[in-house]
Amino acid sequence: MALRSALRRFSSKPVPLGLPSPVSIRESAGKFFNEVGSFNPSKYFEEKYFWEKANVGPFFLFLFFVPSLYRSFKDFYWTQQLRKLSTEEIISDRYEWLRLNMLQDEVETELLKQMPAGGVKPLELGPATPP
Repeated sequence: MALRSALRRFSSKPVPLGLPSPVSIRESAGKFFNEVGSFNPSKYFEEKYFWEKANVGPFFLFLFFVPSLYRSFKDFYWTQQLRKLSTEEIISDRYEWLRLNMLQDEVETELLKQMPAGGVKPLELGPATPP
């Protein structure tokens, strides 16, 4: 208990006299959600309010970073899709290789069954001895 209160005291920033004490996280989150809930686009984008009173920093930062964010999301999406396609192609190629090798093995076994008992005699193009 004593350690908790000491830790709380030393972790908080000192506030100079005359300034309000820092607001708790719960209060600041409540204030934030109230502001977001009361957001009215027609009032925000009204010219006079927009240029004189509105906090336009987040809006212009959003506009500035939209192309970069879009490109990043697009690259991420296509990387995932092509990785998935690549995996499917690899599996498909392996099955195709296996199918061809199985066919080749079946053909070889059938040819070995048809082989004559003495083996295949070599093909001679002419007589072994000259005339």
